[in-house]
Amino acid sequence: MAIMTGAESASAEASAGSALREVLPRRYAQDFAAPSVCLPFLKVPDIVHMGLNKLAPQSWITPCSQLPHYLNNKTAAYQRLGEKVYAQLPESLPAQRELVELLHRHLLQDHSGYVRTAAGTLRWRGASGDLHWPGVESVLRSASPLRDAGRWIADDVCLLLPGDTGYQLVAAYLAAPSYWRLEEKIGRPLNQIHAPVPGFQNKLAGQMARFFDHLKPEYPVWRSNWSVVDSPALLQRGEMASGLDEGAESGKSLYLRIERQSLRRLPNTGAVVFTIRVMINPLEDLLPIEGGLSALAAAVAQMSPEEGRYKSLAPLLPSLQQFFSRHLEDPSA
Repeated sequence: MAIMTGAESASAEASAGSALREVLPRRYAQDFAAPSVCLPFLKVPDIVHMGLNKLAPQSWITPCSQLPHYLNNKTAAYQRLGEKVYAQLPESLPAQRELVELLHRHLLQDHSGYVRTAAGTLRWRGASGDLHWPGVESVLRSASPLRDAGRWIADDVCLLLPGDTGYQLVAAYLAAPSYWRLEEKIGRPLNQIHAPVPGFQNKLAGQMARFFDHLKPEYPVWRSNWSVVDSPALLQRGEMASGLDEGAESGKSLYLRIERQSLRRLPNTGAVVFTIRVMINPLEDLLPIEGGLSALAAAVAQMSPEEGRYKSLAPLLPSLQQFFSRHLEDPSA
């Protein structure tokens, strides 16, 4: 048996530590070279806009090669924060069950990584791991179907039902919030949920209400959102570091945080399903993208002070401007 010397052991530990520091910031990264790359500021620099795109039903949930990492985050977040990560109202149960059946069919029909086993369980196999869950029948009998089915995918999932004051958030599995808290939003209508968004009442309130009223089950849509943050952690509740992402240090680097969101109506209950896939890349990943950094700089320059505070970007602006200055001749170009 080979025995390492002290110097060899220290070198091996340093190499392992270096490799871990390289992997951790990219656990939830998207491939910027992929055809499906999502960089919303390349097309629309505005912070407050609907920006809806047609979505083929078979492309509803995008495949995720890093699914085990997302599942680890969901598990840790729920174990620590409970109803601050998963919450439901009793009236949401029929819609939850309809969502479970639709999602199960979609994953089996439109995703190559998922299979139904001979025992009736659901299995996912990918380059980063092998996952198993109870079968759909078991999930449908569960007291919290969305909580169980939400573990099948990387996306966070929210359910909204029409009410007397507009569409209300009636159930959600939210393990990767971008500076909002589920316990403050559950049971509330959309106009209250979006009240903190700068310009929402003037720009989007009426447009969003009309959209929700006219959304058809056969025509789902998707949109995207972005911000710059100082942590690669998914869970961002606007509090001090949660400690859920071991090894995720804040304040050391800047990261591009992208949300790919979808909206789909369930045909039977009429509920609207809102999914959120959060992807986080070190800001340096943007450098090889032609025009990418200049587009981001232009979008940041266009933000109002209110939008910067809403995005929690204001404290990072000095560091961000330094980054732009290092890599762009004109930081606002």
